[in-house]
Amino acid sequence: MPLPKPKPLFEPELSSFSDIALLLIIFFILTTTFIVPAGNKIEPPAASADPAHAEEKQLTIALTGQEILYGPRAERLTIEELRAALLEQNFRAKPPSKRIVIVNPTPDVPYELYFDVVMAIHRADGILALIEEDEKPKK
Repeated sequence: MPLPKPKPLFEPELSSFSDIALLLIIFFILTTTFIVPAGNKIEPPAASADPAHAEEKQLTIALTGQEILYGPRAERLTIEELRAALLEQNFRAKPPSKRIVIVNPTPDVPYELYFDVVMAIHRADGILALIEEDEKPKK
């Protein structure tokens, strides 16, 4: 005569565990405080009309067609005059933040002129910064 299989002593009801887990997840989501990302506090510079406190602005070179427009007064220079003007800036004695030269070329600038200007900035130990404009007009 075969022996009957023993019955399990206890079978727990598992359907309520999923409900409890869902409630715990919702509880933790609602009570969690998120870390605020740390940033740098930026203080805008104060405006001053005193010429003794006036800082020199970034040097800019605009390239339009075959012309080189140098500085805030947009002086027309040849490439040789530009090289001499950049060497007069004495970039080697300045900190890196004061060595930046902003170049703003238009799309019709020939590559040779653009390359000559970039090399003149490099040879004078300036740091090149480019301004790129979108060719498509904004709607």
